[in-house]
Amino acid sequence: MKCPGQDTRYWGADSIFEVKCPECSTIIEFFKDDTWRKCKKCSTVVHNPHMDFGCALHCPYAEECIGALPEELWEKRQELLKEKEKALEKKGAESEEES
Repeated sequence: MKCPGQDTRYWGADSIFEVKCPECSTIIEFFKDDTWRKCKKCSTVVHNPHMDFGCALHCPYAEECIGALPEELWEKRQELLKEKEKALEKKGAESEEES
């Protein structure tokens, strides 16, 4: 089964976008599932500013799916997982209140 977040059939108009290279201002085209791109002009590695790594933090297949996560994200992994867990608990509590 293909991850819905990586399946282009579910992509919207904002799934392909451009950013300027922070070093030389050359335009770099990103697809929403690109974790990083290398600038064609100066070879600077630019991380995708719109990438949502939420699923990759807990998925055992994340590296196969989207590649290696940026080091700074792995450093924050536990904190981000706790935030995600709290959000899920809050959503569950709200659902119970509506019932």
